This record gives sequence, structure tokens and C-alpha cells, in this order.
Amino acid sequence: MRFAEGSPYPPIAEYAFLSDRQVQALVAPSGSVEWLCLPRPDSPSVFGATLDRAAGHFRLGPAGS
Repeated sequence: MRFAEGSPYPPIAEYAFLSDRQVQALVAPSGSVEWLCLPRPDSPSVFGATLDRAAGHFRLGPAGS
């Protein structure tokens, strides 16, 4: 995984877009959900790490990886 020099963010093209046509999420290459608005796309974001690393994310996976 290569980020732009000095950037804590992966390129936007490396994010996965998940949707069930009602809820959408951006998932980083690490598996973290970094953008999610609930209950609708125009609602405030629950996780917003794509804009600010301190804005929160959710990751479920093996410890230390």
C-alpha cells in the first residue's frame, strides 16, 4: 500500500464503495470503514476518517494486522 509522500490517507481509488442502495460506506484498504452516514446518505457522518483521522473509523479484524 503506497500513500502520497507524508499523507496519512490512501488514494481515493483504493477505497471500496459498499452500498445496499440505502446506506453507503467507504472502506479503506486496511478494512476500516472510514466514511458512513446513517440512516441516510444526507445524514451526518458516523465515521469520517476520510476527512480527518480523528473523526473515527470502525474495523473488525485480527489484532495487529
